Amino acid sequence: MERPLIGALGALVACAALAGCAAPQPAPVQLVDQQQYVKAMQDSYSTFTWPQSRMPDLTVLAEKSGPGPDRMPSGSERVVLEITNSCAWYLDWEDARRRGDQTAVAAALKVMDEVLPKFSPEDPDGQRYARETAAKAKTGDGAQAADYVANNCDSVSWK
Repeated sequence: MERPLIGALGALVACAALAGCAAPQPAPVQLVDQQQYVKAMQDSYSTFTWPQSRMPDLTVLAEKSGPGPDRMPSGSERVVLEITNSCAWYLDWEDARRRGDQTAVAAALKVMDEVLPKFSPEDPDGQRYARETAAKAKTGDGAQAADYVANNCDSVSWK
């Protein structure tokens, strides 16, 4: 007596082996050293929009976040710049609110609402957090932005 499940499983295995039905294998992770990391960070920096009052010191940022004597995955600089850029805009928004500069508040809110939630597509929870932060900021609630800053931005040196 043949077992239908085993027969179906055998057909699936044969399909995967012979016809290439198996899931594609992920590309191997490329590792970079400190020099490559610094170059990648410098190259990526200009792809971000920064508030005039909050531009990170890239030399210090790369030194603090890079692999040092080790190696780290290529693309790590993008994540660090996304976090740093978020810090810059949250801080700029809060500074503008304190000054009563409605033009600067609106400009920061636009970036918080339209740009920051698009960072790190591989991290849907981070994108959701950015959307929630922007939504709260639009109502004048800066608690979530302040929480982000407190947990992610202390080590950033600004020019």
